[in-house]
Amino acid sequence: MGAESTVTVYDVRSDGEIAKARLAADGIEAWLSIDDEGGLNPGFFARYGVRLIVRPEDLDDAYVSLGIERVSVPSQVADAMFKHSGWAFPEEACGLVAFDDRGAPKLTVCLTNSEHNSDRFTIAPAEHFGAMRLSEAHGLTIGAVFHSHPRSDAYPSSEDISGGADPEWLHFIVGPVAGAKPLLRAFRIEGGDVTEVKVTVLP
Repeated sequence: MGAESTVTVYDVRSDGEIAKARLAADGIEAWLSIDDEGGLNPGFFARYGVRLIVRPEDLDDAYVSLGIERVSVPSQVADAMFKHSGWAFPEEACGLVAFDDRGAPKLTVCLTNSEHNSDRFTIAPAEHFGAMRLSEAHGLTIGAVFHSHPRSDAYPSSEDISGGADPEWLHFIVGPVAGAKPLLRAFRIEGGDVTEVKVTVLP
């Protein structure tokens, strides 16, 4: 295969197979790339990084076919999340992301994890309020929370799913920070349901 584009990354292989079949039904050829099948017995483990791949010219059609919401993140907004995640390691980093009136992320506000913990985070109320004031001063509105997973995949944990963040916000996760290439992923979390939002980092 020549040039290729990743549509999304699944944690469960069966989800990738279902998505591949849906694309095929719409006439879009797709492939699965397995990042880590668990060592000596490939296919034995159910969870690993499963990339759904299409040709670049089919990427937009694939998003539409699968009903995947997308968010374009400016590089400076993403870099702030990555750098803060590295600075906070081995604790979870956290912060808020402000959006303009067109729904585009414009500002990362890096905050303190008052839990000082490696598997959960809490933003101090005073810092939360300060981030809202800062955003409003720039004509922006808080629309997302971000945090890192120091050693686990960038996928919502049970703590994240049961957390008290605004259900209308996006949830950005950087992880694993200890890995060679941490990922930035985004999710909608509402009523215990998790839906991934495709992140594109702009140059």
